[in-house]
Amino acid sequence: MSPAAFSSEWSQLERNTVLFRNPQNSDRRFLPLLLEDCQIPPTIRRFSFVDWRQESDDALARLIQACQPPPSAGNATWPIDLSQIAPPGGAILHDDPFYIERVADAEVVAAARRPAGTLIIKAPRQMGKSSLLKRYLAECQQVNKTTVLLDFSLLAREDLADYATFLTRLARIMWRRLGTSPQAVSPRIDSQADMIDFIEDTILTVVPGEIVFAFDEADKLLGCDYQADFFAMLRYWHERRTDTPPSVWTRAALALVISTEPYLLINDVLRSPFNVTPPLELSAFNQEECHELNRRYGSCLPDREVTQLMELVGGHPYLVRLAYYHLTRQSQVAFATLVRDAAERFGPFGLHLRAMERKLMEESGQSLFTAMRQMVRDGTVPSRDMVDRLHGAGLVHEDQGVIVPANDLYRAIREIDNVR
Repeated sequence: MSPAAFSSEWSQLERNTVLFRNPQNSDRRFLPLLLEDCQIPPTIRRFSFVDWRQESDDALARLIQACQPPPSAGNATWPIDLSQIAPPGGAILHDDPFYIERVADAEVVAAARRPAGTLIIKAPRQMGKSSLLKRYLAECQQVNKTTVLLDFSLLAREDLADYATFLTRLARIMWRRLGTSPQAVSPRIDSQADMIDFIEDTILTVVPGEIVFAFDEADKLLGCDYQADFFAMLRYWHERRTDTPPSVWTRAALALVISTEPYLLINDVLRSPFNVTPPLELSAFNQEECHELNRRYGSCLPDREVTQLMELVGGHPYLVRLAYYHLTRQSQVAFATLVRDAAERFGPFGLHLRAMERKLMEESGQSLFTAMRQMVRDGTVPSRDMVDRLHGAGLVHEDQGVIVPANDLYRAIREIDNVR
């Protein structure tokens, strides 16, 4: 893809021929490759592409991954009894029959095989961030790296009460997961300096080889008065890898998973760990991935309805899988009924809509919820900060400079009555 290619009549004929023969690219018959900055036509923009404007190892890995045959459905034995499948929720393993590999999978596999570095995974909620992180950690373990997963969503309110309490909780989780003897005295951290000494003297000095410190749902710290100090400390860990002469910090890798915009967590770019490497951003399923998931569910929908479902939920990975769960479970829901009742408060997606509503109100009182309803109602949002937070929640995206609901389902938020 380049200005010259898009202005060429011969290239246009080739594109039209390929799209006519296989409009959904269901067998991955063609692969868009971006060579130069250009305006990508809508007929091509809906497909995933490989950015080749700057040749790199990561770009090559994405290209090789995209050239592979469509991913197999894990190690499952087919046919699967779809009526026995549990409802979707939480992270899934990469060998799950319904795990859809995306370009980002190739990137984390490549990252796991490189020397200790920093990986940032950023995407709205329920887009597959935690599943991708676990794929990365599994690949790290395959090359004999030690991994420590710290999931902030599991921390209770009292764990976040103050900085010393929070750091002590993290240190004790690391202490336990690295196999320290139960008889050993668990650490007590009173300051950030204590935490740095603990990592250097007790973890990196004792545990051999590379160690990956992975922080999932790291933006749970949003609103804590020490959030900037914590993320600045992680930036310090990252910088210590360049010590001269080399120190134990060269073996410390970082992985951070967030939904929100980094500046909401730490606004000092010189102290932020989020700008030391380009973030790996996950987006919604594209046409190819939706059709592949449909195939794994026994092709229960014709192509026309797969496209309709994608428009309804915007390719949102969790919502697509939730739709198939309702369509294939024992008390099956007809597709027409699922579409008709999609926005109902107690319909097939009602639990998700109510959870999103509660989450908005818990995080900001009424302001975020009101901002979302205002955006749906008249297309305006009170501030850029509100836009970023709504985007982090997966409720909106930017389409040619205009902020719009992420899918047709979320337009119904305007109609949802406030729950007290």
